This record gives sequence, structure tokens and C-alpha cells, in this order.
Amino acid sequence: MNRTKKELKEKDLEPIKHFGQNFLVSEEIIERIISEANIKKGEHILEVGPGTGNLTVALLEAGANVVAIEKDENLSSLLDLKIKNEKLKIVEGDILKFDETTIKSPYRVIANIPYYLTGKLIQKFLLSPNKPLELILMVQKEVAERITANPPKANFLSSFVQFMAKTEVLFMVGKDNFWPKPEVDSAIIRIIPQDWPKDIDLGKYIAFLHNAFKQPRQTLFNNLRKTNSAKLETIENIFKQLEFDKKIRAQNLSKEELIELYKLL
Repeated sequence: MNRTKKELKEKDLEPIKHFGQNFLVSEEIIERIISEANIKKGEHILEVGPGTGNLTVALLEAGANVVAIEKDENLSSLLDLKIKNEKLKIVEGDILKFDETTIKSPYRVIANIPYYLTGKLIQKFLLSPNKPLELILMVQKEVAERITANPPKANFLSSFVQFMAKTEVLFMVGKDNFWPKPEVDSAIIRIIPQDWPKDIDLGKYIAFLHNAFKQPRQTLFNNLRKTNSAKLETIENIFKQLEFDKKIRAQNLSKEELIELYKLL
């Protein structure tokens, strides 16, 4: 922590709250991320929000070629001065506007991301024409639990991500491992993209999930009745065919049951 503080103080810099800058300063956690990632010498890693470069240095020392995307121009300049390594490419800019097709394939994403970006960032890479082999991300603990949730605690985010990827929580990270200390605990999750069934229109399926989970406290039947173009009689018949109780909620359905329901609708 003292090193990170000192590096910023020397450049007269302070963490920017609206950029979600909570720097990972625990060497133990960084070592554990590197261990879980099992870095192969020469492989390509895309790092999002490298900050002062604590994780970046560890990735380079493990033998990776790193492309680091940093939105804060001051931190980008700090990284450029601090780390002199031909295996590192620093790109100043917004990750949501970054063209990941310029990254050499295969590649992986390993990052301590600003938490407000989590949903959009995961969606970006799962829908990308140049998907990473996997994403290892530091996210808010509650979000990690939502992404990896199973029935009866399924939700739109878990159903969307698990339709397109395998997910798991690797380990929890307490708030004391960051500076400044955030208000929430965190978790490291692994997301491995996979192909979805070719007979499913992805855009229509995502719209179906939005409708199914639109009002979580409402029954699945009522959500579909209000948002689906199918006739009420058709929805009733499909529920009978699948032996679904009309009082069931979307959160109670497995990935396979949601897919089957979508196809019949």
C-alpha cells in the first residue's frame, strides 16, 4: 500500500472515485491470481484498468505479453514511466470502445476492473467476434454471486452469462486488500466463453430473458403474458406441456428449461 501511495504522491495524483479507482495492493492476492491463471510464457493477456501496475508487473514476470487498457491519462503516463518492458503495450482509452479484434488470438482477459463496468464489460467480450479464451475478473462479491447463481436464485445476469459461458467463483477478496478501501468485499471469478446452440437467435433469446425476468417478483406466466407477442392461450398450453406451475418464477428455472420454453414460444 505504501508503495502505491508513494507513486501517486510523487506525481501529485489521487485516486479518482468516479473511475472506480480502488487499487489492489495485496501481494498475496496478486500471487494467487497469477497462480489461478496459470500463465504460459509468451501468451497474450488483455488487462483492463491496470492502475499503478501492481498486477501488470506480476503478469509480465510470469512471462505474459500484456496489453493494458487504462482510461486515466495520468495513470497511463505513470505506467509508461514505471514499466519498461517490450512485452507491455499500454493503450490509453475506454475499454468499452476498444477494438479487441486487434488483439492477437488466442488471448485471455485478466483484470481488477472498475465495478461499474462489470455487466457491460462481460457482455462486450461474450458477444465479441474475437472472444477471449477466458476472463478472470475481480468483481464485487454480490455481483459474483449473481453471475454464478443457480435456481432458485437465478436472475437475468446469471441466465445470460451462463447461456454463453461456464462460470465459477475462484475465491473471495476482502476490502482490506485495496487502497483506498472500498465499501464492499470482492471476488475473483472465472468466465469461459462457449458456443450457444446454433438454432437459437441470440438477440431474440436475450430479449426473451429480459421479458422473463422483467419483474422478478411477478410470476413467469404474468411476465410473459405482458411482454410476449404469443397469445394467452398459447402460453397456457406451453406451460401445460412443460408441466410448469403458473405461479413459478423465472428464477426457479434452469438454463435448459429456459431454452426449452423459449423454443416453444
